[in-house]
Amino acid sequence: MAVNECPNCGGHTFFSTPTGRKCSKCGYEMYVPAIGGKGGKGQRCRNCGRFQVFSGKCRNCGAIYTAS
Repeated sequence: MAVNECPNCGGHTFFSTPTGRKCSKCGYEMYVPAIGGKGGKGQRCRNCGRFQVFSGKCRNCGAIYTAS
């Protein structure tokens, strides 16, 4: 997990999540829209069954898909 500086509290506690980023200190959240803001439901995840797979990563459970 990559850690960045939180824009709200200034601490280095802004962790990457399947849907964007969240600060573990103050609870500040940032969401990244699906497909660069264009919308869409994505592909179906084989792990959790939800339509949240964008660019090879499930935004719900965090499963990563790679070509073998």
